[in-house]
Amino acid sequence: MPVGDYFHGTRVYRVGEQPRPISTGDASVLGAMILAPAADDAKFPLNTVVTMFSDDTAMRTALGTGGNVAEVFHPLDANGVTAEVQVVRFEEGAGATPQEKLEATIVNIVGSGANNSGVHAFREATKPAKLLIAPGYDSQRISNAKNPVAAELHGIAELNKAMKILNTPMASKEAAEEYREDFTDDPRGYLFHPGVTVISGAGTIVRPGSGYVAARFIAQDQAAGGPFQSPSNTTIGGITGPSRPIVYRTGQTETEANYLNSIRIATLRAGNILWGNETCAEDPLDRFVNVVRTNDWIDDAVLNAFMWAIDKNISVPLAVSVLQSLDQFGDELVRKGAVLGFRAWFDGGLNGDLSMASGVLRFDYDREPAAPLQDLQFGASRNVAYYAEVRNGILTTLDRLRIAA
Repeated sequence: MPVGDYFHGTRVYRVGEQPRPISTGDASVLGAMILAPAADDAKFPLNTVVTMFSDDTAMRTALGTGGNVAEVFHPLDANGVTAEVQVVRFEEGAGATPQEKLEATIVNIVGSGANNSGVHAFREATKPAKLLIAPGYDSQRISNAKNPVAAELHGIAELNKAMKILNTPMASKEAAEEYREDFTDDPRGYLFHPGVTVISGAGTIVRPGSGYVAARFIAQDQAAGGPFQSPSNTTIGGITGPSRPIVYRTGQTETEANYLNSIRIATLRAGNILWGNETCAEDPLDRFVNVVRTNDWIDDAVLNAFMWAIDKNISVPLAVSVLQSLDQFGDELVRKGAVLGFRAWFDGGLNGDLSMASGVLRFDYDREPAAPLQDLQFGASRNVAYYAEVRNGILTTLDRLRIAA
């Protein structure tokens, strides 16, 4: 007897599997901790992640001014980008002195994972913020220890596969270096020194630089179509300069800008150009910020692309479709310039009988984002042998003159 129900006629069944396209996500969603004392509480409740676009005038009006709102949104406006922003609003703390007030505010920003308050509110977003900032509250070392906001953002950055863009103390390179020592191995930490100056009324004021740096990340991502280009060596809009002079001279190693870069701190060079490619990672393979972000971007895409395959029967067509999907994705990444190469494969040794009988199917892939050209070297030497051409020219000319005579 045939397998199946009785039927007299013609039917069509969908059989086999086809490769599916793999889509990359948005690597430029900005997560910002914001003090907004004039905000509409109904639209921006405290300790709640609220997603908006930076050009949404109604939401901007509801957010109000004051606090550090300008430190987040002016950079986006001034650099000509429209960004998706996840706003987490916090309350200013109370205290008898400015320091006590600051520390109480930082406690509110740190929040708690028990109720997802403070920075933990980012856990409740519908998609992960990929760039995290808390301008005005991330640069202070408290009780001679690591800034609590920067420390608490570490777990959020790991969860989201995000970069923390952090401000160092503005006063001196020594203060910046002391701050840097708190990040002994942090591939998700991108530090900036000093602050920036911006026009305010008839004069200028000093602001933290992290919002402006984040705007450059977003602008570069949007221009390239992904996070695979470093934002370094691009001009930051909306600022008049660094909060204190930073010297950079082309070809010279003994400058403050080069020193800051050597300890993995980004800075500004003349022309308000962001200068610095490196994270705080110990592993040399996680050294460059665009490499870390590109690997995250690719891995996130793969992780989210194969729900269609889950719970289908393990079969040859299914496995081939998965592998073909990876191959096509890799080809697109190479053509786009996102990676130097991409390869996917199925290793029979890692897919044993018992493993597959347990519902496990494993594929492997490699990818290699391009490192930014950070140190362009030229070797220059003298070659007096070129004078032979002069000598030969003299002799040839004299021979012509003799013949003419």
